[in-house]
Amino acid sequence: MKKLLSCLLLAAMLATCFTFAFAEDTTGRTGTTLFPCNEKGYPDLGGVTLTIWMPLDASMTEFIETNSDLKVIQNFEEMLNVNLEFVHPSVGAEKEGFSTMLASGEYPDMIFEDYVESYYAGGLAMAYEDGLVYDYTELVSPETTPNYWSYVMDDPYLAKIAVDDFGRNVHLGSQVSGSEEICTCMWGLMIRQDLLDEAGLEVPVTIDDWTNMLRKFKEMGVKYPLLLNKSGYWLSRNAFSSAWNIDARNFNLTEDGKVVYGPATPEYKEYLSTIAMWYKEGLINPDFATDTQSDTWAMLASDEGGCVADHTYAYATNYHTVLDVDNHPEEALVAAQMPKLTADAPLTRVMVTNRGLGKQKYICESSEHKEECVALLDALYYPEIEFMFSNGIEGVGYNLNDYGYPVITNVEYDENASVEDKRCMRLYNFETESDSDLDYITTSKYCYGPQPDTCILYSQCGYDLLWPKGASFTAEEAEVIADYRTDVETYRDEMMMKFITGTADIETEFDDYVAKLNELGLQELQEVYEASYARFALR
Repeated sequence: MKKLLSCLLLAAMLATCFTFAFAEDTTGRTGTTLFPCNEKGYPDLGGVTLTIWMPLDASMTEFIETNSDLKVIQNFEEMLNVNLEFVHPSVGAEKEGFSTMLASGEYPDMIFEDYVESYYAGGLAMAYEDGLVYDYTELVSPETTPNYWSYVMDDPYLAKIAVDDFGRNVHLGSQVSGSEEICTCMWGLMIRQDLLDEAGLEVPVTIDDWTNMLRKFKEMGVKYPLLLNKSGYWLSRNAFSSAWNIDARNFNLTEDGKVVYGPATPEYKEYLSTIAMWYKEGLINPDFATDTQSDTWAMLASDEGGCVADHTYAYATNYHTVLDVDNHPEEALVAAQMPKLTADAPLTRVMVTNRGLGKQKYICESSEHKEECVALLDALYYPEIEFMFSNGIEGVGYNLNDYGYPVITNVEYDENASVEDKRCMRLYNFETESDSDLDYITTSKYCYGPQPDTCILYSQCGYDLLWPKGASFTAEEAEVIADYRTDVETYRDEMMMKFITGTADIETEFDDYVAKLNELGLQELQEVYEASYARFALR
């Protein structure tokens, strides 16, 4: 019972808000000149009705039928004097619902959640050509969209992402993730401190250090020194390929500005050879391709593992709580920096980062209320409005902690909460800020065990050699990508597993693997990505 109560208490603490936005306006933002504004700068949209197509969060379906049922939307409507009508596709069939909406020819005023960029044939470029998406560039300025301008366009990094190769501003209303201070790298390499102490080792720095540590752990009787799982954070975040400054999943840049496909480079061969060696020596759990996050954390908690590469959020619920680490410091994990090839080498420049613009929103060309849509999307950046959508209604959706930060209550999962209370939660689809405050993250969001250190360590790495966020493709280039990328990536993944597990010999078969990639269309993709980057570099 004592352990249960401890777990429940920590679980409640771990509900420490998953987003944060500043509650005070310190930027001097003013209201749009497109419409008359009240004393707070909110535009008066004259009671117009705007329709929004967007998926409905599956976790909300038990207490709302539409986003209009949420208190934050009702408050927003009152603030802007606007009526919002939502068109939600069936939960679980969102892509099909998007296609059905397009086929009907009956378009809403706005489409939320990246669907045009991700699922429209030919991508955003073709959506402009086909007349689906409205080009609002001429309506974006410090006077007409002051909040967006000061938060996005005044930031050189974000501004380069916000405007496409044709000079169109394409990210009004998008969510800003991360900042120069913290690049939202919330996963980590985490090692059992007791095993390091027993082995007489420091936290590993280089790939050779990692090999030595894993072998020592094996000699000490650790069943699986390194735990990997099918969530793939070790792979998608370049946990070890970063030592060679390559992206193991995508195109990336070289130090001399060339575009290369990471999984077809000599460096990739060296990287995979290392992972294959670890696998052959029994240093990795053999079922890493099918083991879940829960599986690997359970192995670590039961002394079967020595370290794990995973998201730090999973650490809190699967390890910290289970072992009650606050009261059992001998179970502590320590964070490790991204490994390097040599101790004096600079930190990696292919740290996968979430810093950028996401949750893209689009205004339809067919809308009869384009200026109202522009003003509404700009208003999402107003600090009080952003704070409300990120956290919900105070006292029900969130409370402030001792640091002055909002603590999300997760009221939607409270079986004892009323429907009215549950409708006071946040609406993350509308939030325009995520994880930009390092102090907030390390004190109130990822603040247990090695979580703060992983966030701090990885914010020190670079991401300038990653494929640049905001690089765009023409409609013709998008067709080339649609024709070839799936086959290339399917074969890449198939051979990666064979190379790691030894069913294919990387020394004798790697050249054939690269040749096959080229047969499947890698050369065509290479040309497309080179052209895209050349345009991006000129912005």
